[in-house]
Parts: sequence; C-alpha cells; structure tokens
Amino acid sequence: MPTYTFRNKETGEVTEEFCSISQRQEKLDSGKYEQIINAKPDIISMRGDAISKTSGDYRDLLRKIKKGAGRGNTINV
Repeated sequence: MPTYTFRNKETGEVTEEFCSISQRQEKLDSGKYEQIINAKPDIISMRGDAISKTSGDYRDLLRKIKKGAGRGNTINV
C-alpha cells in the first residue's frame, strides 16, 4: 500500500498515511481532507549523464568493472 499526504481543511494539519486506494478515496470523499502531492521523485534519465545521479559507491563499482573488463569494454565512468 502506498503512503499519501493529506491536509485537514479545517485545521491545516498535514499527515502522512499508509492506506489503500479505496481508503484514500473514502478520506477524500468525506470532504474534510485534501491530498497533497509533495514528493519529487529522483528519476534517472538517459537523456543526461545518468551516472552523475547515482551514488559514489555505484561509480566506484563501475570503475572496478571497467578496469577488469579489458579492451573493448563500453563502460563509461
């Protein structure tokens, strides 16, 4: 089940709740809450430099693989 962020329309209190889609809909249908979309996902795109968006540990691993791969490898670090 996903986590949703809700704001109480009366008090302004913001809460995160782990619930099913049907439970989410029931809460919204009550009229007391509105859903807040506040998360910005960390998406890795192949349009840019995907390696720059990954952790240093992953880049270190790729360097080790490239070093051991020999000639003709296509790993770019």
